[in-house]
Amino acid sequence: MVSDKETLKVAVIGSGTMGTALAHAAACAGHSCVLLTDDAQVIKSLNTRHRHPLFFSDSDIHPKVIVASETETHIPDVQLLIMAVPSCSMRDAARRIAHLTHVRQSVLSVTKGFEPRTRQLMSGILREELQTAHTGCLSGPNITLDLVKNLPTQLVISSASAQMRQHGQRAFSSAKVRIAVSEDIRSYEYASALKNIVALEIGIVTGFGLGDNFRALVLAKGMTEISKLMQTMGLDAEVFYGLAGLSDIFLTCSSRFAQNYSIGLRLGQGAALSELTDALSSAKGEIPEGLESVKAGFALTQQQKHKAPLLAATYTFMYQNSDRQGGIETFLSAAFAE
Repeated sequence: MVSDKETLKVAVIGSGTMGTALAHAAACAGHSCVLLTDDAQVIKSLNTRHRHPLFFSDSDIHPKVIVASETETHIPDVQLLIMAVPSCSMRDAARRIAHLTHVRQSVLSVTKGFEPRTRQLMSGILREELQTAHTGCLSGPNITLDLVKNLPTQLVISSASAQMRQHGQRAFSSAKVRIAVSEDIRSYEYASALKNIVALEIGIVTGFGLGDNFRALVLAKGMTEISKLMQTMGLDAEVFYGLAGLSDIFLTCSSRFAQNYSIGLRLGQGAALSELTDALSSAKGEIPEGLESVKAGFALTQQQKHKAPLLAATYTFMYQNSDRQGGIETFLSAAFAE
């Protein structure tokens, strides 16, 4: 355990927006933090200019964030390891560093999504691949630019491990960032991943041009579908109406930096999904986790025999080549279903 005054040694795997922002937040909270990446451009720019070469172009990253590539040097000594890589890369990233981890470390996933092939959540992957049982996940409203600008928010660290909860709470707590904790990691992690579906749904119907009243209807019915699915799975559905669900959905649908809503909006306006993802990849952008969440959520409804008309409409529109007019008709029917 760590005392309330002790400085933590923190390492972050992944130099995208989330990894960089959380390294900055940990340094701002007074902890020793290294950001680990193989990107030579990122290493040079952050270590010399304290600016990320791709993201946050107008904001400085805390000068005490050290950026390096030598995982062997840094990982064995840290108390808290933060995994900030996409869901599709989490298992490979964990396997590459597994031999450097040990049973006394805490490992925090900050990725709100499902592994594509297995539809497994990130904390489960980390428990399978790493040497520690002290795993947890981060939930709540965490648009990364606000974190880099040191604007106020409250987040949730959930884990069955008291050590993980304490390490996570200590790592980010500051005058501007408050951290709640919970032992119910399953409910929080599912809520965090499934909320992306509602953000996509609202983005799509906004792109359809169906008006603010219909957007509000889709929000209510989309959240009801997911909360009832969580109940069917034996999870705490109330979690979905707090920081991990409703708060994050509002953020995703109101911030210009939120990708799940933005890509849903473009889809509703008539863009092809393949074109959007190709454009993000070529621009070194980050692929929204909600794209995989729709597939995983739809599979869960089939497995649980749970009726979710809006989720089914979203899956059909995105992955079964439904045209825009057909999508509009399907969404109208789904939203008005009893």
